[in-house]
Formats: sequence, C-alpha cells, structure tokens
Amino acid sequence: MTRSDVLVLGGGMAGLAAALRLADAGRSVRLLEASGRLGGVVKTLRGNGFTADVGPDVFLVRKPAAAQLAARLGVETAPARGGALIQRGGRLHPLPAGLSGLVPGHLGPLLTTPALPLAARLRAAAEPFVRRRGADDDESLELFAVRRFGRGAWEGLIEPLLGGLYGADAGPISVQATLPHLHARERQGALLDWRRAAAKGAAASPFQRPVGGMDRLPAAAADALRQRGVDLQTEAPVEAVGTDADGFWARTAAGDTAQARQLLVALPAPAAARVLAPLDPAIAAPLADVPMGNAAVALVGFETARAAVPDVSGWLVPRREGGPVQAVTLLSRKHAGAAPPGHDLARVFLRPELAASAGDAELLDAALDHLRQRLGLDGGPTFTAVQRWRAASPRYTLGHPARMADLDAALARHPHLTLAGAALRGVGLPDVIAGATAAADSLLDALSR
Repeated sequence: MTRSDVLVLGGGMAGLAAALRLADAGRSVRLLEASGRLGGVVKTLRGNGFTADVGPDVFLVRKPAAAQLAARLGVETAPARGGALIQRGGRLHPLPAGLSGLVPGHLGPLLTTPALPLAARLRAAAEPFVRRRGADDDESLELFAVRRFGRGAWEGLIEPLLGGLYGADAGPISVQATLPHLHARERQGALLDWRRAAAKGAAASPFQRPVGGMDRLPAAAADALRQRGVDLQTEAPVEAVGTDADGFWARTAAGDTAQARQLLVALPAPAAARVLAPLDPAIAAPLADVPMGNAAVALVGFETARAAVPDVSGWLVPRREGGPVQAVTLLSRKHAGAAPPGHDLARVFLRPELAASAGDAELLDAALDHLRQRLGLDGGPTFTAVQRWRAASPRYTLGHPARMADLDAALARHPHLTLAGAALRGVGLPDVIAGATAAADSLLDALSR
C-alpha cells in the first residue's frame, strides 16, 4: 500500500484548500470525504432556470483568502449587489448606512434610521460615553452589545445582523471568539468615532461571488487537485484513526485503509472528536465541547409580476418580531443570473429551533407565508427546494477561546497532526480557507525539519 505524504480527512472548503496548498508544495496527498460530493456546506442547486446557493452565497473581500484562491484557480467572480432592509413592527426599513460589523460608521444614519425607536437610537449614539469594562475575561456578544449600545440596539439591529451568522441557540456567544477586534478596541476606548467624515459616493461591494454559483469554487479546487495527482475519494467515511511506526493510518467504513506520514483533519467538530479520541483524548475533548447548531433554508422562485419585490439584497427579521423566519435573501436581486427572466428567487432562512423539529413541507409553508406577508406574493411558486443542515453550524459559545487554547496545547505534542475547519477560528469562507492554508503550512514546516 502506497503511503502518502499527507492524508486529509474532509472534502469541504477547508480540506480542499489545505490539500491544494500541500500539493502545490510538491507533497503527495490523499483526501477522504464521507459524503458523495465535495464542497461541504458550499452547495448550489439548479433547476427551471434558477441557480440557488443554499449555503454561503458570497465571501468577504477585505479578508482576502477566498478571493485570492478564486483568482489563483481562474474562477471569475462578480460583486454582490447590496442594499438590505430590516423588519420593525411588521414593516421593512433600510438598514442604517455605514455599518461595519455591529458598529455604525456615521452618526447621521444611526440617529435618523426608522429601523430603531428614537430612544434606542439616542442610547446607541451615546456609546462613546460608556465606561469600558474593567475585567478582561470572556463576555457574551449580547452582554457586550447591550453594555455598549443598549438593549434596543441589540434587539432591533445587532442581534438580527449577527444572530444568523454566529447563532445563539446553543448558548451565549463569545465576543472574543467572534469579534475580537471589538473587544480589543474597547480596551483602547470607545468603539464609535463620530469625528470621521461621512463617506462620499457609492462604496464598492464588500462581497464577491463566483459567476454562476458558489459551487464553482470547490469544483475548480477539485479539478486543480486532480490535475496535480491528488487522490480524491468520496463516500469514504472514516471510522478510525491511529498511528504506526511511519506515521498515521485511517480506516474507512468500507474497510479500506489509507496511510500517510502526516494527517490533516478538516472534519466537523463532532466527527473529528470521534475519530481522534482513541489517538489522543486531549485533542478530542475541546472539539467535542464545540456546540453544533441546526440550520435550514427554503428556496422559492416565483414570477416577478405576482409580488412587490424591492430591488434590495434582502432583509433581516429581529427575533423580537416573532415568527419562524430570521432572514430573507433575494438571490435574484443580489446576483445576476440567479433567476430566469421575469422571475425572482428568494432564499428564506428559518430559525434554528424550527429547523430542528419541522419537516420540509412545514419549512416551505413558513417561507411562503412570510413572502406573502412581506411581498404580497400571490399564486404558486415556480421553483422550490429545502436544504437543512443538522448539527453542522459551529457555535462559538462562551469559553471557545479557552477550548482552542487547550486544543493547541494538545496538538503541540503531535507536530505531524493538525486540524482545520469552521469549528475552530472563523465561520466565514475567508477565515476557513486562511485557517486551512495555515494548517497545511504547519505540516510543511514539520516535514522540513
């Protein structure tokens, strides 16, 4: 049996990016993926002229790893069209201009936005006068935002902006794990700086997407890996991992064994914990402690003439508004070519608690009901699909930085083993790809010693 230089477990974007880095460095690589497809949560559905991204549909440009990978692979990208709304009292209002994360960039839009009551706007604007917290230990994102900006701003603006990205269904989310730059900025003083001049002109979109669908990125990565001679094996769930005199081995459910000098694990946290527990429980324990949330989206394509569709990228629904929907993306307005002429395509995000309990028909009914209320949609859809992710979204709950510190300490005892993926230090594609590249580099460094 041929022993590879590196065995990569997991064929999501983390595994693909790491394998590409290793192959480009001249290492022999074998990759095992449990499912029948590569790309992980990056997935695009096509049918009836619609192109629907059911996982991430954009990547952030100011974090360059995803954009750089797309350019290196020759994947053409286009900016996403912006302009988002937020629901208040059952009505949709524009988001305040100049938001950067949860921090408004300018005073005027914050004070005049109808998305928040006047009292909430005034309290948020007073953030520069809030004394910084004395303690430096971890704090929940909610407590941090309420302390700095007030309860009204949290419930009406910040929670819907960040809740879908980081989730709070598994417990309080760590601000140090999700927004460490804001924690650091508070140590230096206020977060808001009203002395900055208002931005002039239309800003470039901060988001990009591969032309034709997000799945173009993992597809191009897989093609590049095959061209470099990398063995990509799907439908190969790993049941056990161990070591021998020359490195590592992994046994699949079919009884096949793969051997390599080094091992890079890019599996979801529960799967990684399960296969690594016999090798080193100290590695498995922090991974097993990462909560995993559920997610579900319903895709609805419809004739444009049957609804009053705003020319925006979508809208957010604060939890205090009630209902089963937390956000809607109008993919057809956000990305050219997502819907055929005369049609629109909406991606409706359902709340995690509903995603865990409801059937596909119930999820679709909830999405249709919301679109009828918000857009006046009448008649039946021309395209529908439901995608659910069970225990697939890592939640960076309080204590996540400490868990990662424990993981790093355990991995230090295994220089030829490393991990990558969204469960560690960033849920967006740029962070995942950057982390995977760094993980690959650590193995290359260990091989060179």
